[in-house]
Amino acid sequence: MTNSTINKTTMLDTEKQKMVYILSPSFSGSTLLTLLLAQHPKIATIGELKATAMGDIASYQCSCGSALLECDFWKTLQKRLHGQKMKFAFDDFHTHFTSSNVVWNRIMGAQVRGRWFELLRRFLLEHMPNLRSEYQNRLSHNWVFARTVTDIMKRPIFLDGSKDVNRLKYLLGDDRWDIRVLEIVRDGRAQSNSRRSKNRRFIPSFKHAVKEWRSTIKQMTKVTKQLPSEQIYSMSYETLCEKPSEVLTDICEFLEIEPLDLDWSNIDLKKTEHHILGNNMRTKTHIKISLDSNWKSEVTQEELGIFESLAGELNRNLGKRLNTNYES
Repeated sequence: MTNSTINKTTMLDTEKQKMVYILSPSFSGSTLLTLLLAQHPKIATIGELKATAMGDIASYQCSCGSALLECDFWKTLQKRLHGQKMKFAFDDFHTHFTSSNVVWNRIMGAQVRGRWFELLRRFLLEHMPNLRSEYQNRLSHNWVFARTVTDIMKRPIFLDGSKDVNRLKYLLGDDRWDIRVLEIVRDGRAQSNSRRSKNRRFIPSFKHAVKEWRSTIKQMTKVTKQLPSEQIYSMSYETLCEKPSEVLTDICEFLEIEPLDLDWSNIDLKKTEHHILGNNMRTKTHIKISLDSNWKSEVTQEELGIFESLAGELNRNLGKRLNTNYES
């Protein structure tokens, strides 16, 4: 069976796949939110479906505690996907919107930009035969992957914690999905400090981190302003940490699922989830939610001045929209 045959077959499946998509800059609480929502018996997730930066697969650990290559869930998923003639490898899920062709990759993988660029990109994705084929195959891989995960877990709603703006834009354009968006944002000063403080291969300067945060927020706004209010729920990381029970109840109502009677500030993870990517929180057995305010002592006055000149007004307006104090 060819990929084109699979596409036609899957399109005959009558019911749309329900998805919750977490949209956020990095280091803004998306992993925490994913783990909390994964406690709900109607929500299935593997964390970040785009599955980039996996690193050494041989030593990678699933959040359930097993090595990824030895995890029964992942072996079952691989077998099921291969049975549907879908490409899948532990080091390449074929779910990230990218291409090995340099030119195509620059078109498909570019960040969200202005109206004219997006119109041109849409035209190219729809009318360049080879690019269109690869793009459609990526869409189908995502859809079949999610359907298979929800079937294995026996949970109807698939949660994708990938955060990526461009990815959300593509999924919103695929009518096989019924998507609800959870937007979570953190004070830009705190996010920029975390972004430059983590032990990563590339550690940006504070100024670079601020510019990156500003760009991500602006890209998110380009996409979210087109969504009807009933399709998006926006929150701040700070409010989630300070009022987790209230926020989680609101989210469940937004998703039209029953709220859970849990002490959300102090959660024992079931370890039946199978998360990949996200921060180290995904490997813990217990989460005690607390607000990380280290940035207040770590960011210098000079750096606060840099932030104010580059993104101060944007940050304050964001705080007002989310009913959170992001004043200088």
